This record gives sequence, structure tokens and C-alpha cells, in this order.
Amino acid sequence: MLTRRLLIGSGLALAAAPALAQPGRRVVALGSDVAEALFAIGAGKLVVATDDTATFPAAAGKLPKLGYLRSLAPEPILAARPGLIIAADGAGPDAVLRQVEGAGVKIVRLPAGYAPADVANRIRLIGAAVGAAPAAERLARDVLARLAQPLPAGWAAPRALLILAQAPGRVLAAGQNSAGDSFIRLAGGRNIFTADGYKPLSAEAAIAGAPAIIIVPSHVVGIAGGLERLKADPVFAGTPAGRAGRFHVVDSQAALGFGPRLPDAVAAARKALAPLAAARAA
Repeated sequence: MLTRRLLIGSGLALAAAPALAQPGRRVVALGSDVAEALFAIGAGKLVVATDDTATFPAAAGKLPKLGYLRSLAPEPILAARPGLIIAADGAGPDAVLRQVEGAGVKIVRLPAGYAPADVANRIRLIGAAVGAAPAAERLARDVLARLAQPLPAGWAAPRALLILAQAPGRVLAAGQNSAGDSFIRLAGGRNIFTADGYKPLSAEAAIAGAPAIIIVPSHVVGIAGGLERLKADPVFAGTPAGRAGRFHVVDSQAALGFGPRLPDAVAAARKALAPLAAARAA
């Protein structure tokens, strides 16, 4: 039996790993990427409940919800009678997961990381946990191949900004070492926000950064009450993107969940950035 250290460490030799989830075993998926991967490798029938972030595919969205990923409680999880929990990085609080584990529930904790290899590694770990390593390997290889598609010759990275939250006059933006920053880079852009992690962005910083395009997760559009209302935010007014109305909306989970749908979101963002990259290169 593989130890937990091996499970959360490397994705090597997972095809030979013994299955943790026997047929009929009840699996709880904590994390949108976890749920998406389980359904993508044909193991969705094992999943009995998810956290609130798991809304794709539709079958995952219809499953019982256990609360927000980062603020779970033990009672709803245990009430789902799981035999196995697969938890994305950040699921918790950790004290809750330890309590559930103490009740005899096996938990596979997945490592963090925003590189394509990290995405593939998590898919392989998920597949090994439910006895679907061959299907997971195929999915992991497909994700890696699609994310490895080269940018066109002469591509000049456009200046870009990705926002995570917005209220009138107050914007939370993706800085360095964040999922948003990694997404911008994968799409072929250059992140203009140099803070570490997700931090408030002032109008002055936005103007100084001069983003040519602003990437907006779909949940931010919903919170703002629509894209047109968000575009009117004075934080963006003095930027090239704001003046030109260049806002690219991405599916929040696909773009920032760093799961199986990441290549789709990256491809769409590259398409939006392409005219700007060509103009900069000219």
C-alpha cells in the first residue's frame, strides 16, 4: 500500500498503484478540479457529494453540497458516509479534515501548483486513488499536450490584468505567485500587477501598469451585476483596456481551478490576446 507521502508527492509509477476506491465505494470530492477530473476519467458514479465550488459537469453540480471549500464542517461530510475523500489544496480547515480522518475516513490530499505538470500530476493522483490510473494518464497527457501548444512566431506578450473580485472603486487583482498570474502567462500575456498573491489594486497602480486587456472571471461579472457595470469602474477608466473596452471573460473554475478544462480557457484567452500580441510585434 502506498503511503500518504507517496500519494501526495510524485505522480511517478501511479499506473501500478493499488486502487484505494473499490467498486461502489463512496467518494467525496473537495475542489472543482477534483470533481471535474473524476467525471472526466469515468469515475463520476463514485462521487456522492462535493463542496460548493464543484458545479461542472452538470452531474457534479446536482450532487449534495457540503459547504464552501475552505470553510467546511465535519458533520455534513460525515453525514455523506464517504469511504474516500479527495481534497484539493486549500480544502479545510485542516482541523476539520483531521477530525474526519480521525473518524476513519481515508483522505487523499492533493498538492498545490500552477504549472502544467502540476495539473497533470493531480489528475494522475486522482486516478490512482479511485483505481482509474489508465484513464487518468490519458487525460493528463492530453492536458499537457494542449497546454504545450507554442505561441505563434513573433508573439509579443500583451500587458494584462486579471481581477478576482470587484466592488465600485475597489478591485482585488492577481499578482505574482497566484493562479491568476499563471493563467496570464499560459495565455501568452504579461501580468502588469507585481504584488505577491491577490492584493487590492488602486486606480493609480492600474494606470501605471497600463494593461491592454483585463481578464475577468465569470463569478466577478455576476457579483458586479454584469460586464457593462464592471467596465464602468473608475479603477479601469484610465487604462488602455478600459478606454478600449477590452475585457475578456473566462469561466472562473476552468481558468483558475487548474483542472482538466484549463486548456480550453487558455486557448480562448490566447485568441483574445492574439490581436494585441500581433500589434505589439509589428
